[in-house]
Amino acid sequence: MDLTLRKKLDIFVERHALQNIETMLGKAGFKGWSVFIGAEGAGAHGAWRHTGVADSEACLVIAIGGETATESALGWLSDYFQTYPGVVSISEVSVMRGERF
Repeated sequence: MDLTLRKKLDIFVERHALQNIETMLGKAGFKGWSVFIGAEGAGAHGAWRHTGVADSEACLVIAIGGETATESALGWLSDYFQTYPGVVSISEVSVMRGERF
């Protein structure tokens, strides 16, 4: 079994930021990503729960890509998070079919 090393970004943002995040990922060179809507959690400002009343739910965007795409995304996110809330974590992952990432 052949595995390829890639970087995985876990980006936590509010739903209103999704379009900006997805546009950036495409421009940075990521070939794809997945978005998961959060129902509830806790963070620096305490516990939260999505009630369905407003478009303020938290989202997790997961993107796997190469070093160049990751560095480009991190530069953009660093600037973006100066103004808008969000968190990003980076991990090294081994993937099958590395050419897809």
